[in-house]
Amino acid sequence: MRLPKAFRLLAVSNILVLLVMANQASGQNLIPTDIMQIDLSFFQGSAPKNSPYASMTFIDYDYDFAVERNSRTGEVKVNLTVNITPNSSKSYLDISRVHKNDIDRLVTHEQGHIIIGFIIGKRVEDELNACRYTRNYKEEIRNNYQKLYASYEKIQREYDKQTRHGANLEAQERWNKKLRVYLNKLS
Repeated sequence: MRLPKAFRLLAVSNILVLLVMANQASGQNLIPTDIMQIDLSFFQGSAPKNSPYASMTFIDYDYDFAVERNSRTGEVKVNLTVNITPNSSKSYLDISRVHKNDIDRLVTHEQGHIIIGFIIGKRVEDELNACRYTRNYKEEIRNNYQKLYASYEKIQREYDKQTRHGANLEAQERWNKKLRVYLNKLS
């Protein structure tokens, strides 16, 4: 069942408003210049023969942390950094499956994944740094990281679903505008 256009627009708006509000509430400084800008040369991976998609962008996330322990209280303070790295060696764009007039549009769609990926990484970082930890902090960080990442990764799937992987030009333009507005507010 296809939702009416007004509901689809509302869903896109709500997701991005939540991202903006969450970032503003966290106090993190998301700097648009930190987000890699891609072009066709970014895509170095090979498309799997059975892939239903002409392109796919892979983003690697990992984290580092430093720990301060209060021996008197047992409290553990963690300063954690999430690293967000678009992976060009895994990412692919099979130009044999894309009309030459659609290549730029598809690269723009994939750029949206990188922007959303950066936002996800920063939100996960903010939330992990806001947690309280015990002496079992390594396990707590790992468990919290996996839960948060899985939760935020749903946004990537929603982006693809709403834009039909960039094929729905109207929906793609709405996402492009929302992401530009979001990034301009951060500048």
